[in-house]
Amino acid sequence: MKPSRSQASGYRADIDGLRALAVVSIVLFHLDERWVPGGFVGVDIFFVISGYLITSIISREITQGQFSFAKFYRRRILRIAPAYFAATLATVIAGCLLMLPKDLAALARSALWSAFSVPNVYFWRYLDIGYFAPASDQIPLLHLWSLGIEEQFYLLWPAMLLLVSTVFKRRLSLLAVLVGVAIASFAVGQATIKNAPSFAYYMLPARAGELLMGAVLALAPWGVKSGGSTLPKYRWIPEALALLGIGLIGYGLFGLRGESMFPGWNALYPCVGTALLIHAGAAPARVMAPFRWRPIVWIGLISYSMYLWHWPLLAFVRYFVTEISPATAAVCFMAILVLSVLSYRYVELPFRRLQRAPAFRPMVTISVYACSIVLVACGLAWLVRTDGREQAFAAGNPRYVKDRKVLEERTKPAFDYEYNCQRTKPDFTLFYGPRCVIGRSSDGSARVSALLIGDSNAAHYVGVIGAIAENDGFAFRNFTLSRCPPFFGAKDEYGKSGDPGPCTAYRDFVRKQVRNYPYVILGAQWSFYAKQKNFKRDLGRTLRELANRGVKVILLGQVPRFPRYDQNCELRRLRLDLINCRTQAERYGRVEKKVNKQLMDMANRYDGVSYMDVTAELCPRGQCSPYLNGLPVYHNETHLSMTGSWELGRQLVKDGIPLRREFEQMVHTPGAGTNAAKTATISD
Repeated sequence: MKPSRSQASGYRADIDGLRALAVVSIVLFHLDERWVPGGFVGVDIFFVISGYLITSIISREITQGQFSFAKFYRRRILRIAPAYFAATLATVIAGCLLMLPKDLAALARSALWSAFSVPNVYFWRYLDIGYFAPASDQIPLLHLWSLGIEEQFYLLWPAMLLLVSTVFKRRLSLLAVLVGVAIASFAVGQATIKNAPSFAYYMLPARAGELLMGAVLALAPWGVKSGGSTLPKYRWIPEALALLGIGLIGYGLFGLRGESMFPGWNALYPCVGTALLIHAGAAPARVMAPFRWRPIVWIGLISYSMYLWHWPLLAFVRYFVTEISPATAAVCFMAILVLSVLSYRYVELPFRRLQRAPAFRPMVTISVYACSIVLVACGLAWLVRTDGREQAFAAGNPRYVKDRKVLEERTKPAFDYEYNCQRTKPDFTLFYGPRCVIGRSSDGSARVSALLIGDSNAAHYVGVIGAIAENDGFAFRNFTLSRCPPFFGAKDEYGKSGDPGPCTAYRDFVRKQVRNYPYVILGAQWSFYAKQKNFKRDLGRTLRELANRGVKVILLGQVPRFPRYDQNCELRRLRLDLINCRTQAERYGRVEKKVNKQLMDMANRYDGVSYMDVTAELCPRGQCSPYLNGLPVYHNETHLSMTGSWELGRQLVKDGIPLRREFEQMVHTPGAGTNAAKTATISD
């Protein structure tokens, strides 16, 4: 198996330039994703480069009869492991000093899996990506998933390449097989991105195609000699390929977004672009000159250390300061550079030189590496078993246990309570009976005056309406479905659900039930659904249908949003008392004025439709806050906690907010409005 001509060209500065592009894109994206919206594709650039370089080395050594598994893994260990372990251990030590026990235990668990080169498997299995999941940008070792994929590829690829090249002796047959496997890998990513997004993002089967694209490039017979094209008449070809490659990577960096379907076919943009630039750079194409500039190459040389250190530093900053301002970003970037240079100079380079040390023979290196893993794993397992040294921490912080219990209760989401009938999949048996009914009719009867439907933004109003119901003497039933707007007959799932079945079934069910209630209360994350062109049409059609049935409607406005609110911030002050949780959250509070005005206009347009929201209570004198009377009333940035919802409702009752008048009418509503539909009861 002969290496391609480009393999024999030695060191290539342009590849370090590509590494620089990849790592800077990643760092800028993680500092502020608005700067480089698709900066996450920097990882895919790294994958193609790694596949190309590793396959070039293996192919060359096989051709020269010098390949040895022991020597190969020795090089990989000395190249990857020292900086990897240094960054991981430093992160765990920092976690012991800065993190709360629960978070420290989670960090130790991820580090334990990382020690055995399977961090991506850990995050695939255990990372919560649900709608109410905590912020992933505060998980210090999350970035190691990509190194897990590379390490697993390095473990399997040499043997697989030897096997495949033995079976398919003709180069074109070998390349055809590898291309087929690569395409299959991209197809796996595309097929699983909707229903198994964590698998698609974190696991090797969906990412192997990116590394194999580099491998195909390394083995291809169409390489070029360093210093010039093999086809002098067509020297413009490398230039054109380089421009096309830059365009494809540029689209990946600025055309893709965090919400884009990725990996899958979208990963082809940065991967094909990188492959084209690697190919054109061997010519060398003049377009590639910026990638050979010394400052760019220097960043490429420290790119591995920069990748290792940048994410833990930013995660710890966000752990305490939820918003990274431009000034903070500048300080962080300088700190990342300093850590990267120190890691490269004093960790990476010394261990690379050990490859030439006689004492560090392959089996000695592998044995030392294995023993190091065992020792580190024992320490991490102890941290996991002690729940992040929780008992020791609680003993030294008497406030911790009490404050944690109070805060956890105050910030629990609505769905944690039995009487809140919010589900991710509809359970129609739950609808009947008293469980989902709150309040009691003033005359003592079992009559239920209203039905609350919608998504989680309807569910978090249960306490608000419940407090009013208790005071005014009426009962209502709540039955909500996460990620499902209460639009009757709507075919568009508004982008929140990969499976339209549950939402469609839920809508069809409540559509039949609303005729039994005098009042129907609609709530949703309107600002998200309003982005769709049919929003007004679908909402208007629903309101008309309810009005024609004689059902009165109350539209619930969307609560203010607090992107920098963190329910755990108050506890984290036990570690760093300098932070001001309330100020951080309030500074970036945002009232959903546009969509709430649309709702008010819709309410004014239709008879029997009223509008209500709680913005006035959360934004007194124009200053919005997720705190009420000095205590948090939110679960996350967009949802009230259940305790907060009840407290907010009681505050509305206490202040005598005029918007309660529609609820007060329920006390005196004997039937279902002008069409006298059947009135529901608790036992229905």
